[in-house]
Amino acid sequence: MPKPEEYSERKTQLAGWPVTIITYRLGQVYHTTIDNTDPGAWVVKSQGATKQDTEAKAVKDAEALLAKIKTSKP
Repeated sequence: MPKPEEYSERKTQLAGWPVTIITYRLGQVYHTTIDNTDPGAWVVKSQGATKQDTEAKAVKDAEALLAKIKTSKP
Protein backbone atom coordinates (compact mmCIF):
# COMPACT_ATOMS: atom_id res chain seq x y z
CA MET A 1 0.00 0.00 0.00
CA PRO A 2 1.49 3.38 -1.00
CA LYS A 3 2.21 6.00 1.63
CA PRO A 4 0.93 9.58 1.27
CA GLU A 5 3.51 11.88 -0.33
CA GLU A 6 3.66 15.61 -1.20
CA TYR A 7 1.31 16.41 1.70
CA SER A 8 0.19 20.04 1.93
CA GLU A 9 -2.32 21.76 4.18
CA ARG A 10 -3.47 25.36 4.08
CA LYS A 11 -6.24 27.48 5.55
CA THR A 12 -8.18 29.95 3.44
CA GLN A 13 -11.71 31.24 2.85
CA LEU A 14 -14.15 30.10 0.17
CA ALA A 15 -17.49 31.86 -0.31
CA GLY A 16 -16.91 33.62 3.02
CA TRP A 17 -16.34 30.40 5.00
CA PRO A 18 -13.04 29.42 6.63
CA VAL A 19 -11.80 26.13 5.17
CA THR A 20 -8.79 23.84 5.31
CA ILE A 21 -7.48 22.43 2.02
CA ILE A 22 -5.47 19.20 2.32
CA THR A 23 -3.75 17.67 -0.71
CA TYR A 24 -1.52 14.61 -0.96
CA ARG A 25 -0.43 12.00 -3.48
CA LEU A 26 -1.02 8.25 -3.14
CA GLY A 27 0.88 6.43 -5.86
CA GLN A 28 0.11 8.33 -9.07
CA VAL A 29 -3.18 9.88 -7.87
CA TYR A 30 -3.57 13.21 -6.07
CA HIS A 31 -6.28 13.59 -3.45
CA THR A 32 -7.74 16.86 -2.14
CA THR A 33 -10.11 17.26 0.79
CA ILE A 34 -11.69 20.57 1.71
CA ASP A 35 -13.29 20.85 5.12
CA ASN A 36 -15.16 23.58 6.92
CA THR A 37 -12.73 24.72 9.63
CA ASP A 38 -15.59 25.09 12.12
CA PRO A 39 -17.09 22.54 12.85
CA GLY A 40 -14.56 20.54 10.79
CA ALA A 41 -16.93 18.57 8.55
CA TRP A 42 -15.57 17.80 5.09
CA VAL A 43 -17.20 19.68 2.26
CA VAL A 44 -15.75 18.03 -0.85
CA LYS A 45 -13.22 15.42 -1.88
CA SER A 46 -11.52 15.20 -5.25
CA GLN A 47 -8.87 13.11 -6.97
CA GLY A 48 -6.95 13.44 -10.20
CA ALA A 49 -3.69 13.10 -12.11
CA THR A 50 -2.15 16.45 -11.11
CA LYS A 51 -2.14 18.47 -7.91
CA GLN A 52 -3.30 21.64 -9.68
CA ASP A 53 -6.25 20.00 -11.44
CA THR A 54 -7.35 18.13 -8.32
CA GLU A 55 -7.25 21.25 -6.11
CA ALA A 56 -8.94 23.41 -8.75
CA LYS A 57 -11.86 20.98 -9.09
CA ALA A 58 -12.23 20.68 -5.31
CA VAL A 59 -12.15 24.46 -4.80
CA LYS A 60 -14.74 25.02 -7.55
CA ASP A 61 -17.08 22.38 -6.06
CA ALA A 62 -16.60 23.65 -2.49
CA GLU A 63 -17.29 27.27 -3.45
CA ALA A 64 -20.52 26.23 -5.17
CA LEU A 65 -21.69 24.25 -2.14
CA LEU A 66 -20.65 26.80 0.48
CA ALA A 67 -22.29 29.65 -1.43
CA LYS A 68 -25.65 27.91 -0.93
CA ILE A 69 -25.34 27.75 2.87
CA LYS A 70 -27.25 30.40 4.77
CA THR A 71 -25.13 32.42 7.15
CA SER A 72 -27.99 33.39 9.45
CA LYS A 73 -29.07 31.20 12.32
CA PRO A 74 -32.72 30.08 12.57
